[in-house]
Amino acid sequence: MKQQLAILFTGVLFLILLSSCEELYFPSLDKMPEIMVVESHITNDPRLNYIKITTTNGFYETGPNASLKGINVKLIEVNGKILTATDNGKGNFAFPETPTPGRKYKLKITYQNDIFESDTVQMPSLPSIDDFYSLYKISKTYRTDAIGPPVQIETPGRELYVDAPITPTLQYYRFNWRAVLLWCITPPPTPLGYPPSTYGWNSLYDNDLINLAGQKIYSNATQVKKHPILTIPYDYRIYLDSKEKIENGWIIILDEYGIDKKTYDFYEQMNKQLTAEGHLFDPVLTQVYGNIHCTNDPSKKILGFFEVNSYREYRYYFNLWGIDQGKTILRELNRYPDIPSDGQIKGVVPEFWEYTY
Repeated sequence: MKQQLAILFTGVLFLILLSSCEELYFPSLDKMPEIMVVESHITNDPRLNYIKITTTNGFYETGPNASLKGINVKLIEVNGKILTATDNGKGNFAFPETPTPGRKYKLKITYQNDIFESDTVQMPSLPSIDDFYSLYKISKTYRTDAIGPPVQIETPGRELYVDAPITPTLQYYRFNWRAVLLWCITPPPTPLGYPPSTYGWNSLYDNDLINLAGQKIYSNATQVKKHPILTIPYDYRIYLDSKEKIENGWIIILDEYGIDKKTYDFYEQMNKQLTAEGHLFDPVLTQVYGNIHCTNDPSKKILGFFEVNSYREYRYYFNLWGIDQGKTILRELNRYPDIPSDGQIKGVVPEFWEYTY
């Protein structure tokens, strides 16, 4: 017994010695100069336009990127207007007017003794959609646990697709979506009458890779055909937390951007970065190039990409469960009221509410 206690005491003492020797190591890194970072989003819709200018952070810095003071930002139209941006604080800039499709622009930033300019970019013509439709699809995913091999899960649903035209003034697109699930709770009647219903909604957002579409190399196609946007499963209850909540269909908000070839290539490289898995031929960060440069000192680095995109918003009502003669309901909406991300209202039908009929 004494021998067992001695062995146990020795083991505990050894563990204490090991833990007391643990020391966090922070390698010494050179302090690198701050680099200007430019985020731009310029379209024909003033609600979406902004320029944000910050600086890079050090490796161990965890706070938000610092904003720069005393910056002058201009949007210069080739052979046209020069728009000066207003600083809304914290490095956020906005222009008083929107650009015009078909015209060429460049961004000019002046900071201290440096002048930064972008490449000249032409704004494409306004985008449009030829058709928006759904097809049956079984999504296949894999689920794993600590015991057995991965198990394939099949989820039936509908894939939503876009057909869009390819014209001499617009060959490339970027899409972004938001899907709003409408639901309601209808209490049973009481001796005093019918209690008020509750109308609610939850939003799903596009968090996948940047959704790009366009003319293929060496292709003479006149249309982007059957381009996938998102998949909606038939089992809507995976998005709701109560059996009392009954679905009332979806409102699909689709943002369509007309982009040029250089913007398409830039986002395509970004997608390759996001899907890199450490393989030998994966792209490295330095392969994603911006289009903004310092004109007075080419050795100075600046991070950012300037783009001028045409834009149009589409909305659709989509219902997989309100079947009309065996067909899924999908119709375009001509109303654009504001829809908060999530919420519910008791006894009052929201302004944006839609029905199956």
